[in-house]
Amino acid sequence: MKIGIIGTGVFSTAVAFNLAQNAKNSIVLWSEDKKIVEDFQKTNKFEKLFKDKEFPKNVTVTTSYEEALKNADLVLLMTSIAYLESVCNDIKDIVAKEVPICIGTKGIVGEKPKMIHQIVKGILKNPIGILGGPTFAVDVCNLEPIAFNVATKSKKVRSAIKNAFQLENVKVVFTRDLTSVALLGSIKNVYALGAGMINGMGYKESTLAYYLTVIYNEAAKVIYKCDGEDVETLHSLAGFGDIVATCTSTESRNYQFGELLGKKKSKKDIDTFKEKNTLEGVETLKNMKVLVERKRIKAPILLALYAIIFENAKIETLLEAMKEVKLKIFF
Repeated sequence: MKIGIIGTGVFSTAVAFNLAQNAKNSIVLWSEDKKIVEDFQKTNKFEKLFKDKEFPKNVTVTTSYEEALKNADLVLLMTSIAYLESVCNDIKDIVAKEVPICIGTKGIVGEKPKMIHQIVKGILKNPIGILGGPTFAVDVCNLEPIAFNVATKSKKVRSAIKNAFQLENVKVVFTRDLTSVALLGSIKNVYALGAGMINGMGYKESTLAYYLTVIYNEAAKVIYKCDGEDVETLHSLAGFGDIVATCTSTESRNYQFGELLGKKKSKKDIDTFKEKNTLEGVETLKNMKVLVERKRIKAPILLALYAIIFENAKIETLLEAMKEVKLKIFF
């Protein structure tokens, strides 16, 4: 089957490498960067991302939407959240309306925050799904055993994903709960900031376990108040799995940024890190604050993280906020 992937970031290219292990798949990645395309055509490698990985011959890269999407059996939208709306507008007259689309983007945007599936559904009329779960790019590209959720209400999406991921190392678990999977994919990057702060302040596993328990409960409340279809989704790969993975990984850029704040590094060090790294959690945090206030959700951790990062509150504010969360999953 032909799979069009929009985006050549570290995760989308890792997914392409994994999908290419199925010889029946033909994968075409779209990139806006001509240099990436030219280099790949010469070497079959993404030198800046996985310099030691030579990609199979069933992977190609193009700057043409038409080439990536024409006759596609499945499209993976894996652009950054900042460009998701514009990309959807770019491809709406190119991708056939019956083609299943699965979204790998994370985050929420807008003055009246919209989730990823709301953005896509507002522009494209295709059957859609959302990819979520504890899948770090390096592990995906190394073909380690992984599992993820796909949230969809569409039989076409389920069928296309099953066909695409006929791989020994991958397990796919389906759910119908798009809202919860979209929220969890966004919020885990925000909570990773706090996990980094905990480590940066010098606290050990017991405090981190306390923090993980607290954010797990707060995430349940956010899902419930935002009309997630099933709070049980919190216990899934997109929930428990991704929260634990992201909030315990020292490789996470959001975790590393939080760690700098926890260590009370200089403004120069912090600004330098921000300039060199894309911090999805920081951008999402702005919109999460708007969302929880609009929905009147009691979310002490999210508000504390906002106060620390954007209002120069003391780092210890996070510890005080942890005491405010009621440890009760169901409502």
